[in-house]
Amino acid sequence: MKPVSAPTRENVEPETSAAAEHNMRCPACQAHRSVRFGCKNQHALWRCLACGTVFINAVTNHRDLSELYEHYYDGARFEIPPVVARSLERLVMSCDSWRQTGRWLDVGYGEGGLLTIAQQHGWQCYGTEISPPALAYGQERGWIVAADAERDARFPTGGFDVVTMIELLEHVPAPDRFLQAAARWLRPGGLLYITTPNARSLNRWVLGLDWSVFAPPEHITIWTARGLIAALTRNGFVPYRLRSEGLNPAEWLARWRRRAGSAVAVNRNQAAFALNEALSRSAARRALKSSINHCLSWMNIGDALKVWARRESPDR
Repeated sequence: MKPVSAPTRENVEPETSAAAEHNMRCPACQAHRSVRFGCKNQHALWRCLACGTVFINAVTNHRDLSELYEHYYDGARFEIPPVVARSLERLVMSCDSWRQTGRWLDVGYGEGGLLTIAQQHGWQCYGTEISPPALAYGQERGWIVAADAERDARFPTGGFDVVTMIELLEHVPAPDRFLQAAARWLRPGGLLYITTPNARSLNRWVLGLDWSVFAPPEHITIWTARGLIAALTRNGFVPYRLRSEGLNPAEWLARWRRRAGSAVAVNRNQAAFALNEALSRSAARRALKSSINHCLSWMNIGDALKVWARRESPDR
């Protein structure tokens, strides 16, 4: 891993005692054995010695989250890139065997791509968001949406076949609360599908804290597979499939160009979309992409974790 850079105005870390380092509790596996990982954006980051999850010691309430994400989608066009739509189509079709109530809940649905595809396949769509433009878009589409679904009677307890959390758990200060809510909403045996960045990805090992995924206070917890499985099991789920996929080299190239004297700005998400599109243009490229993802998942070094988990039945 790249050594942590010397303190600057941007990464000055607050003083913390050695005793406090040992007692910092991991939000993933709950272990009290963490060491300082570094500092970024004036936030100290910690790495759990038990599961490897990287996190900041953040206490953030709903009001703080609203202030952070209220304008997140102000300029959004609410359009789905074709390569993303194809991926979401595959996900939705793979969930058809779970259909009993016909209800699908996407927690933090963002620009609504997943619910759009689910609606096309006949699902009754529900969603949660903080951003007012995203909420307005969901209402226009006829979805049942809310900023605080836990207090909304329209979201039935035990009434959903599928609950999804796409790139959500890295953002929230109390992940157990979200997982417990998902367990309440799901019917017994229902499906929870989660994606979130992988703290053991190849990008983490190459770029260290320079990897843009380390972005406090927006990103609070960067999970490992072990940490995510521990959290799911603790909150009433049985994980049964885990993948670690995707590798975006854009930030490697940007670093190399900077060292060569060429300042190049890079947008990680835009670069990922472009690479994904390029690898999807032919059968041969799709086969190459599949092979790369298979290897990344086998080594657990892909950029993203993807986890499928069943809600435990009450009598178990």
